[in-house]
Amino acid sequence: MTHYEKSLGFRDGFPPANPGATAPTLRTAALVAAVVAYAIGFALLYPIVQASVSKSAAEGNDPALMDFVGP
Repeated sequence: MTHYEKSLGFRDGFPPANPGATAPTLRTAALVAAVVAYAIGFALLYPIVQASVSKSAAEGNDPALMDFVGP
């Protein structure tokens, strides 16, 4: 914008900028909430799955110990 241009205001047919919440702000907040929920779910479920896999491997059901049967 140069010194000769007049700034747009409400009288020019455009409403003034709304400093409130906008769509990109809401989308960003939703994305952050989803990532936080994913991280919390991972932190809660990881020990349960790890214990199950350890128990299965101790019983001899470890996939690394199974024989590969080719085609």
